[in-house]
Amino acid sequence: MRRSTAKARSNTVRTLLVLAAALLSFDAAAARGSEEESAEAQVPQVEIGLGIDTTNQYFFRGIQQETQGAIAQPWVDFVFPLWEGENTSWSFNIGSWNSLHDGPTGSGGAGISIHYELDFYAGFGIDFAENWSGSISYVVLSSPNSAFATVQELDVSLSFDDSGLFGGGSDGFSGVQPSVTIAWELDGQSDGGNDEGIYLEVGIEPAFELIDSEKRPVSASFPVVAGFSLSDYFEGATGSNDFFGFAQGGISLSTPLSRVPARLGSWTLSGGISILLLGDNLEAINGGDNSEVIFSLGLGIDLMSADS
Repeated sequence: MRRSTAKARSNTVRTLLVLAAALLSFDAAAARGSEEESAEAQVPQVEIGLGIDTTNQYFFRGIQQETQGAIAQPWVDFVFPLWEGENTSWSFNIGSWNSLHDGPTGSGGAGISIHYELDFYAGFGIDFAENWSGSISYVVLSSPNSAFATVQELDVSLSFDDSGLFGGGSDGFSGVQPSVTIAWELDGQSDGGNDEGIYLEVGIEPAFELIDSEKRPVSASFPVVAGFSLSDYFEGATGSNDFFGFAQGGISLSTPLSRVPARLGSWTLSGGISILLLGDNLEAINGGDNSEVIFSLGLGIDLMSADS
């Protein structure tokens, strides 16, 4: 994948702040034209999520992708319920994630388009034993502008909702929310190395209600994640493999745009800042810098189709 070490953070941060102000202004304007929505109960059939995120720098599992210019990352996600029992439910999940750049890896490069990355995934999810969730997904990571070679992998994830251990969130604390993911590269390598690798990720995300308000509640979370190579995932220029790839932690704030009419779905504005620490091989890919500060701003929309 293309490397660049120059930084253009100040312009990007200003862009994020302007976008946040515009979204909040839209929320206030929507309040003036919103109408009362019907409370008629419906049976959900398909959950649809879509949104867009922006960031000042894009690192994938600690591997540098872009550090200059504007970065926009639109996505869409579909969840189809398949079966539900007393303590177990199955679903089918399909979606797409993109990264659009106007820096050197996008439209700012020589003769290439803005569309740096297009990811597609499909898989099955399971909720079981009340608090556990798991998934298995086939993932294709591709580059429409040919900035990197296509990678195919199989991802398996497991997470535990521990909010019940802390009063079920009644006191505003939603637990630690531990999770683990293992990704097997089936074809191609995200690190640009010589061999397909196996990636391990462990994380937590403690969260609580920062502002308890009917009009404008604010939630805070503290996501912490670390990535490791179980086999040939973080390879260096000499073919050496680093077990430790990266660690990243920070704070994220989110608030629902509750005045948007319910017929348009549930809208959430979020923003955060995090510190990224890199292992030796990823430090070399990042031009010798072993740490980065990353800002993000996102808008998410949850929709739901239902039987009448």
